[in-house]
Amino acid sequence: MDNIQFEMVTLGTKHYVGVPVTNVFNRFNPELMKEANEIFNSRIREIKRIIHEHEYVCPHFANDIMFTYVYCMEVSEIEDVPKGMIGFHVPSQRYVKVRAVDQDPYESAKLYLEANGLENNTRALALEVFRFGEEQHFNHADIYIPIR
Repeated sequence: MDNIQFEMVTLGTKHYVGVPVTNVFNRFNPELMKEANEIFNSRIREIKRIIHEHEYVCPHFANDIMFTYVYCMEVSEIEDVPKGMIGFHVPSQRYVKVRAVDQDPYESAKLYLEANGLENNTRALALEVFRFGEEQHFNHADIYIPIR
């Protein structure tokens, strides 16, 4: 785990506006993800009150059957949500922040939580923070795993 960075952080309440997509694990359709990402990228300018113009956030949640992923911009307040997008807030939450270059950050975080007697808060949203211009892959993101 030499190429993995872990940090315990608490994020305050965050507000997001973006484009959601839901996919099924056993019939994963990458075209759905690509389409949602393209819609998001083509409509970013419609989102008001963006806080960080050089990064986007993908809150998501999953169960054993499906997952929902949202391509979002963090905003200072939710105002005039563009048609076809959603606006929502994520309450203040404690996270383990993971950055892994050549390993699965989710598996690494799971091992880290277990080794430190911590538990994933599966009722909260995990976050992936990407920088525009970098490949969209979890090895190029800051991953925030919610903790109980």
